[in-house]
Amino acid sequence: MAKRKKIKKSESDINDENEFLKLKMMAEFGGNFMGSENLPADVENMFLKQIMSFHKRQNDAKLVPIYKYIGEPEYNHVNDLSEKEVTRDLKKIMRLLKKYNIGLEVLAPTPEREIYRFITEELFKHEIEDTKVKGWVNQFIYEEFHPNAEYDVKNAVHFALLSLFDKEAAFFHEQFSETMKDRLGLSTDSEELREKIEAFQSQFYNVTLVHYDFVRVSVDRENKTAKVWCDVVYKTQKEKGKRSKREFENIEFTLRQDEESESWWLVTSVFGETF
Repeated sequence: MAKRKKIKKSESDINDENEFLKLKMMAEFGGNFMGSENLPADVENMFLKQIMSFHKRQNDAKLVPIYKYIGEPEYNHVNDLSEKEVTRDLKKIMRLLKKYNIGLEVLAPTPEREIYRFITEELFKHEIEDTKVKGWVNQFIYEEFHPNAEYDVKNAVHFALLSLFDKEAAFFHEQFSETMKDRLGLSTDSEELREKIEAFQSQFYNVTLVHYDFVRVSVDRENKTAKVWCDVVYKTQKEKGKRSKREFENIEFTLRQDEESESWWLVTSVFGETF
């Protein structure tokens, strides 16, 4: 029996099917489709069908612990391992997680024993959708489970220092509190600070942050405030082609924890010779 020849759809037919798929997905899953008008009809068709398939898998998927998702492998209890064995077994577990498209990122320096303990005692119990989609990674961050206030404070100060001493960097508005205090303890705001920074940087062709050291970091977890003292090295260049000059400054920051995010800290005051 002769095979039936597959009839190739016209571009008009594909466009009609695309519109039908969009309406069907909006009805079933909600949302809208923006910015797809520049895609070729056949590429958009393939894309829409992939989205439809992904949503259907998600809707049909059940929640299972990660330990079950990765095949319930045998593992040793953290207390039964030497330091060398922890390193070995941690690498083994991380490879296994990667095989099943599960990623774990640890932002702050953390002992391997603690990371191993976290995976086997906490992450393994965490539930995810029991569906596997090519290219889809379930990504986790250790600090989302165990916030590290000192790391978050230092990260906030890093972006604040870029705002102060790097002319090429943007002013990171989101890193500064709307209500701040000046050197005399009077109320000011981030816009006034930005104007001071611009006035300082406008004296030079270029200003570049070179290096900084944290002299002291004090975090008051009960009151959700922090103080940071930094030694800063930066370079100023008066004119293009001229040699840069190294400058040194001691900066004191005061910060408070954002009310909506435990890991986000806002700078509330900046004290130094320049600011």
